[in-house]
Order: sequence, then structure tokens, then C-alpha cells
Amino acid sequence: MKPHVSRFTPRLAAFLAALLLLASISLSVTRAAAEEPERAVDVVIVGGGLSGLCAAYYLKQAGVSFALLEMAPRLGGRIRTAAYPGGLRAETGLAELWEGNPAIEVARALKLPLEYDERTFSSVVLDGRIEPIVQATNASFLEAVLGAKDYELYQTWDRQMQALLKALDARPIPPDMMALKDVSFGKWLEDQKLPARARALIRATLEPEIGTTLESVSAVDGVAEWHVFTAPGARPHHVVGGNQRLVEALAAHLGAAHLRLNTQVTHVIQTPSGVEVGAIDAGTSRNLRLNAKAAVLAIPLYRLLELQFTPRLSEEHSQAIQTQGWGSYFTAHVALDPAAARFWTIEGRSVLPLLAGGSLGVLYFGGSTEGQAAAPKEVLLNLLVHGPAAEDFNARLGAMDDVKARLEEALDARFPGIRPLIHGWTFYRYHPRAIAAWPVGRSRFDALSDLLRRPFGNVYFAGDFTGSSHSDGAALSARRVSEQLVERFRAQKTSSSEAR
Repeated sequence: MKPHVSRFTPRLAAFLAALLLLASISLSVTRAAAEEPERAVDVVIVGGGLSGLCAAYYLKQAGVSFALLEMAPRLGGRIRTAAYPGGLRAETGLAELWEGNPAIEVARALKLPLEYDERTFSSVVLDGRIEPIVQATNASFLEAVLGAKDYELYQTWDRQMQALLKALDARPIPPDMMALKDVSFGKWLEDQKLPARARALIRATLEPEIGTTLESVSAVDGVAEWHVFTAPGARPHHVVGGNQRLVEALAAHLGAAHLRLNTQVTHVIQTPSGVEVGAIDAGTSRNLRLNAKAAVLAIPLYRLLELQFTPRLSEEHSQAIQTQGWGSYFTAHVALDPAAARFWTIEGRSVLPLLAGGSLGVLYFGGSTEGQAAAPKEVLLNLLVHGPAAEDFNARLGAMDDVKARLEEALDARFPGIRPLIHGWTFYRYHPRAIAAWPVGRSRFDALSDLLRRPFGNVYFAGDFTGSSHSDGAALSARRVSEQLVERFRAQKTSSSEAR
């Protein structure tokens, strides 16, 4: 990137103050953890991503004591907002919170300002051509992209999807719906009475959300994920100033004394009175033991395999974990000369976000005007790469210079002539198994998934892998386990009172 000369404005001062607040929270979390002796709490929460933080939030609301352990030096998991010189800022992970996500209500309760778009769909590349969403509604955009005749066929299909989604709300789920787990959503979609262009639009829209291909997920789970896009469509929300501000607000609300960073959990031992959680402090190599009535494991699915359980997880639990699929993401931020904005501007309006597909994934405008000069020297483009391309970039089998060359070639192919305007790249890698997905033969509705939503003795599982590929799965699971725990503790208290 080229050097900047920044203007120190009140807005920039406020932004820097927010960064200092997060740093102070991290420092105070570490100090509190190092200085305070281990003490028994009601619940130990393992994992400080959205699921773990929301679980702590709900438990605090219910008056349940907790200690949250996070192996990284920061909280938030996939929620992270990168800041650059000159007031530029962009998400490195979670880009939006879809309507219906409990995290939105948490953000509002914490008095965080939210921004949203009335439209669910985004500009998209179809048949090599950008189809910009300049219309005011989802319906008008879809009709413009598909044409009147094909749009009627799409509407018929979408009404069918609404009926299927309603069937998924029934318990038990009808056998004909569960049978859809044995075919991929990609194959099922090909068999629908839809024109090729409509199928391409559905693919381009859904694959970024699940982080993998439609052929990699079962049809019943593809149907479940479409709930965001079925008419009238869910509104995407974003925290003003960056989604990381939700993490900062949650950390401040929960209190540093209850949060411990740089702490990797190694053991979960069930005892007659609850659980003993073993962990290692990464800074001191000190081995820790925390006792609680219960533990919530709010960590990525693959991390469960790194823990030692006593008693060991059942064969069914292991099968549920090892047979689940995953989606992958890789984020690239590219700084450009402001003149590059002409490439994503049509009739005076930005067409971002743009579902570009391939190596580019989804293109977001990453620049912020907060604290920027009136005439910024750079703009920021945020590439959320997904699926096979993300797995390639995450694999660490090649040099990052090769990744840069591949992305620059793809970006210049999409926007011919943009390459000379590129100032520099910054990359953010995720573990290839970034989010949950259910392959053919599996489903979030099957018996193995149900098993992960039930307690294993004094151990509770939370995270997107228990219910959804979207971030709503993380927040919903946090609400579920907190309700289960509150009810359990209430029942134990009642039983104890009656015994006396």
C-alpha cells in the first residue's frame, strides 16, 4: 500500500478511541485471568466467537455465573473488522447479519446503531455480464434480470420453496422431506422446472452463503438455507462502523473478569458435581483447571476433535462430528487508486456488493469515509472468496505471491484496465472448515444433528454446526443452550428445596 497523510478529525479520534478500548479490554482480560485464582462458576464457556459471546450474554441476563475461555488473543471468531491508515475499514469475515438472527436483537439491546438494506439480493455476474441491482425491490430486480416469462417460473418455484420450508417447521419432519438429504441440492435444482438463467442466479446467490458448492450439500439443507432469500426476503444488517463493534460491546458488557484470552482448552472431564475443564495459558504455559456445574463448547466443529473427553464422546457423537461437511472462506482486501471506483459504478451508482464468483467471490466496497479526507488517496475493495477457490488459498501449499497473481488476473479480467490502479493486498486466512455444511446423506434435521443439540452429561454443544450455515446458527444455538442450562439449574434448585 502507498503511504497516507491522514486528517485527525473528531470522527477519526472516536474511531481510534474505540480501538484503544478494545485493546484495553484485551489487556484487562489477560491481566484479570493471570492475577485471579481459578474459582468455581456455574458454566465454563469454551470459545469466544459469536456463539460463545451470545451464550455468555444470555447466561448473564439470567443471573448464571460463567467464565469464558478463548484460545486466540482476541474475541469474536469470524467477526473481525480490519482498520487501515486514512480511515479505511473492511470486514475480514462476517459481512452481514440476516434478519431473524438473534444477534441483531443483542446488538440493539447494547445500543449499537445498525444499518440495513431493504433488498436481499445483490448485483450478480450472469453469462459473463454484470446485472446490477439498481431497483428498489427484490421483485423488480428479479424480473429485470430474468425477464417476465422466466420470472413467473421462478415465482412458482419460490412458492414451492416456501411450502417446503413450512414442512421443515413440522415435527416430525415428513419422510418425503427427509428423503431430500440423499440427493445434492445442485442435482435437485437441476431437476426443477426452472430456466438455466434462474438456476444460475440461485447458484450464484446461495453458494457464497454456504461457503461451498450446491453439489456439496444435501437438498434438504439447501432448502433450509434458502429461507433468507424466499419472498419477501430477509434484510441484511450491519453494525455501523464495523461488525467488530458488536464484539467490543459484548466484551464490555460481560466484563473482563469473566473472559480469558490465549487459553487453549485441552480436557473436559465430567465429575459427580459437574465438569472440570483443563486448559493451557499460551503466554505462561501454565496448566489451568476450572470447575463448573456445566460446560458449553462453542468452538468450531473440527476443534472438538482436539479435545480429550472423560468419559469419551460416544461413537454416535464422533460420527456426527466426522461426517459433517464444511464451507470455506478467504478474505482479500485490495487498496486501489480512487479512480478504480469507475469500474463498479454504473449510471452514477455503485453496483457493490457484487456476486462475481470464481476466484473473486463476493466483492464488497470496504472503504469507510469515517475519518477520511474529503479526497481520499485510496479506496478499499473487500473480496470474500468462498468454496473451492477459498480452500485453495487457505491450503498453504503455495506462496501468497501466487494468490496475489491469481486474484489480480481475475480482477483485471472482470474489470479490464484495473491492474495499474492496484496499490497492494492484505490477506486473511481461515481454517478451511470455516462454517458448517451438511453433505449428501446428512442433514441438520437428522438424528445425529439432534444428538449434538442435546447435552452430553454436563457438556453442551453450541455453534453454527448445530443448526445452520449462517451466523444465525451460532446465535440461535447460544440461546438454546442458555435456555437449557437455566431450566436445568432451576429444576435442580427446586429439587434441592423440596428435599429440605
